Amino acid sequence: MIRSDYRQAAATVTELTGNGVHIWQLSLLANSEVISGDTLSKNEIRQAERFHFTTDRLKFILTRTMLRSLLSRYAGVEAKKLTLAYNRHGKPYLLNPDRDKPVFFNVTHSQDIALFAFSRQGEIGIDIEYMRDNIKYLELAQRFFSAQEYQALAQLSGNELKTGFYRCWTRKEAFIKAVGTGLSFSLGKFAVNFDNNDNPKLLWADTPHFSGTCNMFPILDDEYYCAALACLCHPGQVDFYYCPQNLD
Repeated sequence: MIRSDYRQAAATVTELTGNGVHIWQLSLLANSEVISGDTLSKNEIRQAERFHFTTDRLKFILTRTMLRSLLSRYAGVEAKKLTLAYNRHGKPYLLNPDRDKPVFFNVTHSQDIALFAFSRQGEIGIDIEYMRDNIKYLELAQRFFSAQEYQALAQLSGNELKTGFYRCWTRKEAFIKAVGTGLSFSLGKFAVNFDNNDNPKLLWADTPHFSGTCNMFPILDDEYYCAALACLCHPGQVDFYYCPQNLD
């Protein structure tokens, strides 16, 4: 897998080919008050209205507006005319896509960053987490992760434990989002590695929900955020872009 230089300008976006994946990063600190949300569906507007806090509502509108703008680019359909549907576990997909140009996508956000992933080859999942310090990492790992993962994390401490926990968490979340089963697929029924950030991988999966192959890639890994991509396909290249501030 070839990973292109991170954060190319939006003006240099390449064609999304059959074996490629495009990742877009959106800053939710942008002036979201100027986003009208006029491309959103009635259901999305109702979802936005359910948020109690204005900041959360604006972030939702900004994320969904950008998702529609990007999907419009790949599907060749006006943003407002796109119809999104959801499987029974809540994973979104594009209804009635062009059979010659399918678009698989996934979205994630945490704190002030949203990430969007697009592929034409197969299902993908992406997850980002803001790395908090006030988390009882081992208690959560013992409760939700596999015994193998918990035992490996228990050997770590300090920043290594924090980083290891979030690498493990984002890789597991990205995987179940790619499979599309949500948390009906127990996090303890499969294991990922987290000791090598250059070569993330699914180690094993004990579940009828999945019997294929999964390729994983690190997306963000700094002192504030951790993110991972899982592909139920074989991407040859992953390209990274900043989202434009102008959504037109």
